[in-house]
Amino acid sequence: MKKPTQAALAAALGINPSLVTRDKRRGMPVHSIEAAQQWRDENLRVRYTPEKDREAVTRAIKGESAAQRVTSLHQAAGALLESGGDVYPMLPMISQAMADVPPSQRMRVGVVFEVMDLLTADVRRVQDQGGDVLELTEGPFYPCDKEGGDSSFMGAFWYSVAAGEVRMKAVK
Repeated sequence: MKKPTQAALAAALGINPSLVTRDKRRGMPVHSIEAAQQWRDENLRVRYTPEKDREAVTRAIKGESAAQRVTSLHQAAGALLESGGDVYPMLPMISQAMADVPPSQRMRVGVVFEVMDLLTADVRRVQDQGGDVLELTEGPFYPCDKEGGDSSFMGAFWYSVAAGEVRMKAVK
């Protein structure tokens, strides 16, 4: 699991990025939003925090937890696959867990490619047969990394397919 960027920490904590740098020097952990918030609660006297900022922190912590859950599910399914077990009963739960991760946290999800192959099999089959998957699918997908270019776009697309958000169009 990747640690959040300074900008992500600042946004989640509702503070200026320069304060993240200052607080990091003072001992604030930066490996997770939850740990940083706990450190700030215990070590800083905040004069005023509007309710909307607390809601942003709560959403960020829930998103981080959702991303960690998906990573754990992928790892468990990968280990089960490796041992020859049947992961098919787990796939709907993994897909739903992936859909529960907010778009801003999806780049933090660790996936097992063999599990992703199973989650995206229907759409990949169309692609393997020479079909244009972007033309033959419908549903939203959310590129998170605007500087990532095509790889970020395709990563967001396949994540959304695995999460059940993008699916094959109905045949008319």
